[in-house]
Amino acid sequence: MSIWLYVEKIHPRLQLRFHEPEFRHLAAACDQAVSVAEMDNVVRERISRTQADRLDQSLEVARLPCRNYARLRERLLSQEVSQHALAVLHLSATADPAYPDLETSSTATAELDVQLRIAIDRLGLTPLPLKSYDRDPKFLLGEKLFHDTRLSGHGDRTCATCHDRQNATADTGQLELRLDVSPELRPEFPARNVPDLWNRDHNDVSSMLWDGRLEVKVAASRGGLSSPEGLDTTGFENLMALQSVRPIISPAEMLGEPGPTNTLSQGYVAEVEPEMVIKRLNQLLYADEQPSSRDGVDYRKLFQESYGLSQAEETSAAHIGNALAHYIEIEFQTRETPWDAYLSGDIAALTNDQKRGALIFFGVGKCSICHSGNLFSDFSYHSIGVPDTREPKDQGRYYATGDPEDRFLFRTPPLRNVTLTAPYFHNGQSSTLTDAILQHLTPYRYAREYAESGKHLMEPAEIAAISPILSNSHAITDVQVTQLLAFLEALQDRDAGGPR
Repeated sequence: MSIWLYVEKIHPRLQLRFHEPEFRHLAAACDQAVSVAEMDNVVRERISRTQADRLDQSLEVARLPCRNYARLRERLLSQEVSQHALAVLHLSATADPAYPDLETSSTATAELDVQLRIAIDRLGLTPLPLKSYDRDPKFLLGEKLFHDTRLSGHGDRTCATCHDRQNATADTGQLELRLDVSPELRPEFPARNVPDLWNRDHNDVSSMLWDGRLEVKVAASRGGLSSPEGLDTTGFENLMALQSVRPIISPAEMLGEPGPTNTLSQGYVAEVEPEMVIKRLNQLLYADEQPSSRDGVDYRKLFQESYGLSQAEETSAAHIGNALAHYIEIEFQTRETPWDAYLSGDIAALTNDQKRGALIFFGVGKCSICHSGNLFSDFSYHSIGVPDTREPKDQGRYYATGDPEDRFLFRTPPLRNVTLTAPYFHNGQSSTLTDAILQHLTPYRYAREYAESGKHLMEPAEIAAISPILSNSHAITDVQVTQLLAFLEALQDRDAGGPR
């Protein structure tokens, strides 16, 4: 009898000892979620309804450990573990705001999958729809145009100069390399980091460029496109098609300084005429192509097979842009990512750290409020406190709208293949993805810094523009940052960053 009494007394202690790591981890995770939710209540009046709804979704995902914490607590109480002992453990696990108990996780793989599936369902995430890799005549035409130096006025650039597949469709530089042109031909905004080209055919892509000056409100076929340069947008199939043509008519990007040596704009003019540039380009493309060209296929044949065209006069900017866009949307799709494999049902496609990182991304990290949807962007405009040391400073969205409220706001970049496209932000401020994440977590870290001139690095309007969503992002731990990085690696196409 005494042995059984001893076992009966020691059993609760054994249960507590066995489940202590899991209990402490769940207590810390739940406390972190509750703390973030309490702090976020003060920002709701400062964000849009859409952002508030996404915030609620993030907090719902963040609180998933609370459900498991409550279940484990009830189970231990049913095993005669005292409430006092559990209260002591809870206090110990939540007293340190760095949450050291989150550094190790005893959460089973099956439970991670359950939680992640709940998050996926809540957010309506699906595998990215893909087009077949069909090298039809229109694809071949776009491919040929993409790599042709004749699309630049001085024959020294191609689309691939800045959007190199070897560099994951970017150029690895901090800022775009603009051509040296007369002051009146330069853009009003400073040079920016080159954006990538992945998945730009997706229906979620409603704007392009860092300030979103290219937008589509309704379908292109219904007149939803407009060009800041005054280019006739008739016939353009989508936003990517219009954007594909813009560098050709931009002096600072591909056209260069007009003059006798410029094959596309030979007159000395203060303003470039887009239609004349495209007309001259078409004449060059049709003029001297022979079947013996480097790839064995001439433009006449490709224009004929793609559009039924036979003369330069019949060919418009839309034909050029649509072919380029067709090539880009087929060639630069993220086809082989662990994340899409997981969404398709392969639960072994992600490591446990990637699953934890996904739960942080969609939950307590609040990343998906702005990096939402299957492309991980809301295609809206925000500031996260990235400083600009240049004079004049980059005014961001303001250049597109003229609205002072849009100063220092920039479009949310999509995140697929983000691990391959350093440096980051509109001015290439962060050279590593870790630093880019830390910028989100500490958006005010440059607010009191000084520039070399002795002035504050950030002016009051820059600080005021920082999104209130980031007001308490510092709650994320160092280990959770590492797990976020692991998740972002799951968005990388295995075939990106090199020849197909």
